[in-house]
Amino acid sequence: MAINPGSVNLSGSTVKYTAEPGVFLGTSAIEEYTSRNRRWDTREGDIRKLMYKMTSTESTISHLYKDSLRAMIASFNDVSYINSEDKLIDIKCIHANAERAIAKLKEENNTILPILSIAQTVSDNDQQRQKNESLLVNEKYWDKEKNRAIRVLSFAPRAVNIKYSLHIWSKYMANMDQILEQVRLKFNPEMQVPTKYSTIAKAFIETEEDVGNPDAADKTDRILKKTLHITLRTYIPSPKFLITSTGKIERFKVETL
Repeated sequence: MAINPGSVNLSGSTVKYTAEPGVFLGTSAIEEYTSRNRRWDTREGDIRKLMYKMTSTESTISHLYKDSLRAMIASFNDVSYINSEDKLIDIKCIHANAERAIAKLKEENNTILPILSIAQTVSDNDQQRQKNESLLVNEKYWDKEKNRAIRVLSFAPRAVNIKYSLHIWSKYMANMDQILEQVRLKFNPEMQVPTKYSTIAKAFIETEEDVGNPDAADKTDRILKKTLHITLRTYIPSPKFLITSTGKIERFKVETL
């Protein structure tokens, strides 16, 4: 039933329905209609326009991928193993893909095994964690110099998944087992990977691959290799803006989220 401008009596009360000239209120779902409030300028709308205007290409480069890789390397730099003399030996974790690591083993005779190498493979958007709208994030920070809390606004960060390959190189299976034991314990079930941009980034193991004996023909001893494919769930930060006491908007730099 169509509703036209006029009055309807409900149990003695009069309810008036009004419509703009030429607008027909039909029987469609309410979700199909657009609120008239969107036509009016609001304080939030003004803030959004200013934030978009003040956001430059330079301010959107956060070096998230570089810092995330450093954090991943640091996460595996505390791995060690017990040798045949019952001594605890630290293991290095370097940035290198599988091909580069094999080349290094062939070229250098002083490379000590076991060793870990990690490399970024691909990255993509995380649709499950991504916001549907460009929401404004309202945060508060404590200003030590002014001795008071300040208000900071930003657009919602972009959820991304960064994938890494962690390669474990060893001569002996006993050493490999010790390393795998320590690495797997880091993921319980996920591993915290804090960076200066986020303290909630988490990594988890997707798959494991037993490569066996990779090619290193110039080595007399065999080389065992295990590859763990890891996904880091993190966010690309958006530029932050300070709302001053006078209502002005300024760029705001912060080290940690």
